[in-house]
Formats: sequence, structure tokens, C-alpha cells
Amino acid sequence: MKRLSLVAISIICLVVPSVRGTTLFSEAFNYTAGSGLQNQVNPGNSGTWTGGNSGLNIGSGDLTYAGLPDQGGNELSISNASAGTSINQFANVTSGQVYYSFLLDVTTVDGANDYFTALNPGTSTPNGSGDAINAYLYSNGKIGLRTAGKSTVTSASALSLDTTYFVVLEYDFTTANASLYLNPTPGDSQPTATLTLAGSGTVAAIDNVGFKAQSATGDFLVDNLLIGTTWADVTSVPEPATFALAGLGLLGLAGYRRMRR
Repeated sequence: MKRLSLVAISIICLVVPSVRGTTLFSEAFNYTAGSGLQNQVNPGNSGTWTGGNSGLNIGSGDLTYAGLPDQGGNELSISNASAGTSINQFANVTSGQVYYSFLLDVTTVDGANDYFTALNPGTSTPNGSGDAINAYLYSNGKIGLRTAGKSTVTSASALSLDTTYFVVLEYDFTTANASLYLNPTPGDSQPTATLTLAGSGTVAAIDNVGFKAQSATGDFLVDNLLIGTTWADVTSVPEPATFALAGLGLLGLAGYRRMRR
């Protein structure tokens, strides 16, 4: 009985650290540098990026952010010159919250006020005013937030060029509010949003993520995409307690082997 109890406790210690919320989608852009985003197959959900390649290409770098686990791979380069759109789908969400985090590095300021990434239902591509939730980059260097039927709100300050930012978008089906968080601390609880926009309540579902290159100037790098139904899904880091539990599990199994001998 003692041996069985030891094995059971060890297994629990190893399994418990992996229990999380629902991660719907992740993307590290681990594709051939220089190739277009269109027709690339996401290894996590086997979903294909559909649409066009204009201005949406795989870069050779890898954006990272202090305290946030790096998915590796490369990065997406969005170069505004001619219009191009690409989307990928994930499990449909119709209630609760959807969180979308990514790393962003603006290398050239946008020449207009353009949206560059969005969450939408069905096979809808990013289209600005009709998007469930999207992010804008303005010609004054500020980042913006928009949701269906509402005007864009922008940050108080411009983003610095060649600097990696951690961005989280949230759509709340309960309140119809859209929110944007700029540089939240990975692993911390959900803070007050940098930008919040009261929606019209017309968003019924979200199941795809998309990118848009515009017919203007501006160059942006995006990486480390995470989409989930909880704040922790897209902002969490391994906690010391997680490693401690895993260690206890391994020690327990080692102890069981010694008892058998």
C-alpha cells in the first residue's frame, strides 16, 4: 500500500503542473525565412494560413520579451506597400472572454492609420470597422484598439521604434467590451487595461486570427502569438512551484524504485 501511495502521489505531482486553461492557438512562424505567410501550415492546429502574400512574409529574426517563454521559430514581417491579408482558424468561441497576445516591433512608422491584426468569426478577413477586435498603428506612432461598429481609441504615447512590445487584446462577450494591454508583466494577474472600448454587442463569435498589410508605408514585426480563453493562457510563465512539484514527482518515483530493490 505504501508503494502504491507513493506512486500515486508522484504521478499527481507530475500531472498537476500541466493543468491550464484552454489555449486555442499558438504561432511561432517557424517557416522558411523569406517565404510568404500564405499556405504555411500551423503545426499546432494543422490549419493553413489562407489569403494573399503581399506584404506578409517570414522574417529571419525571433522576437523575445523578458519573462515571457519564447516559442522559437522566426517572425512575421508586415511591410505596407500593397494590400495583402491572411487568416488562420481555431475553435469557435461564443461566450466568456478571448485573449490574444503577441510581440510587436515597429521598425518604420505607418504612413497612415491602419489596422494590422484582428480576431473575427468564420472566414472573415481583417476589415477595420467590422472586426470583432483589432489593433491599429497610427501615423503618429500610437497603437490603437477597435471593435465592431466603434471608432478607434489610441494610446497616450507613441511606440518607440525598434523596440519589442508585449501586446494583449481581449474581447469580453459578457460586456461586449474590447481591451488592449501594453507591456503587462508576464505571470502577474490581469491589470487595468491600457485601452478599453465599449462595444456594440454585435460580435457573436470569434474563431480566426488575421493579418493585414496596407497600401501605405510602414514596417512591423510580429511574433509569439498565443490565443486562449483566460489571461493566464496568453501571459503565463513557469512558476517555481511548478518545478518544485515536478521535482517531487521524480523524487517519489526514484524512492519507489529504491523500495522495490
